[in-house]
Amino acid sequence: MKRNLMLMGVLLFIAIGPQLAACGETNYPIKDSKFPAAEAKLGWIDNERVMFHGYNVGKMTQPGPGEGHPTAAEGLFIWDIAKGTVTKYWDVDGPVPLCVFRGYVFFSKKLKEKGNMWLVVSGPLGKEEQKEVSAGVSMNGHSCRVSDHRPSWMKADKHRRLPLLEEHGYLDFGIPIWVDPSGKATPIVLYRPDSKKSVELPLIGRQVQFHATYVEFADAYLLKGEQRTSDAVPVWQLNSDGTLATLLEPKGNDWERMGWGHFYLTKKGLLLTGGRGDYGSVGTTGGYLLETGKPRRIIAGLVRNAAVSPDGCKLVFVHALHSQAEADSAKELRVGKSGTRTLKVIDLCKGE
Repeated sequence: MKRNLMLMGVLLFIAIGPQLAACGETNYPIKDSKFPAAEAKLGWIDNERVMFHGYNVGKMTQPGPGEGHPTAAEGLFIWDIAKGTVTKYWDVDGPVPLCVFRGYVFFSKKLKEKGNMWLVVSGPLGKEEQKEVSAGVSMNGHSCRVSDHRPSWMKADKHRRLPLLEEHGYLDFGIPIWVDPSGKATPIVLYRPDSKKSVELPLIGRQVQFHATYVEFADAYLLKGEQRTSDAVPVWQLNSDGTLATLLEPKGNDWERMGWGHFYLTKKGLLLTGGRGDYGSVGTTGGYLLETGKPRRIIAGLVRNAAVSPDGCKLVFVHALHSQAEADSAKELRVGKSGTRTLKVIDLCKGE
């Protein structure tokens, strides 16, 4: 429960990741924090600072299920990219629900010494409030704002409703097919708080993943089709005024079956992560920019838990070249070294 915002300031050597640059696939600058990052939620505080799950270098204490596989992150850390420092923000004993938006932070952690109690921390960075609760709290996953009351539109019926930023309203996806297989497929509807009129989108609720990612620089949301395989799926940009743009529409190209997991909107366009590789080789895994209808790899290796900066220029991500490198990195953590699975950032507004 102890807060350690100023406890540790670690001056890091920031350099272009040599393993990434050696692939010769990108002229975009990549910086390596040299700090061990866990495969867990992270977020941008502003355009230069990132909060992420990490480990206590040289004194890792949390056990793992087997040789070389630690599971428990030991802290929330802040990487100041411009200054080249990492500071411990808060002690944790495993991944915690984390939300970061415009300098506002939310996370919660179980208080093991107090039975079924949770510590909820929320508010502007440096001015957070702490509250112990025994039940869940209502939190907007985009703005990270906590409320004591559920939204009035969150009705107890069969419809799936997805909150957007408070000023943008919510999306009604209709009734899911597993609830009513014989029901009529209905379009997604946008309800804005400042208007009595709803906006019907040209998308069927049952064909779109029940999730939206807010893209701050575009003031828009990224939606993607239901993904039942690792093949590419349609991706759309939903603007806050209800207009819709198609960013990716699969057409049967070979590259669409390379194995895709996540899609991100940047100022350079749509960025895809995925690909396939063996346990000890990179293969086609990496991050790809979609250019003129084809993807071009700009990051080689496993790209985990990525997030786009508010200005749309940077992509921060947890990185290792392959699964063998991740396992080796875990072993190094246990003997006091930082390992090679670290937090990195690529700047798409510089270079090419």
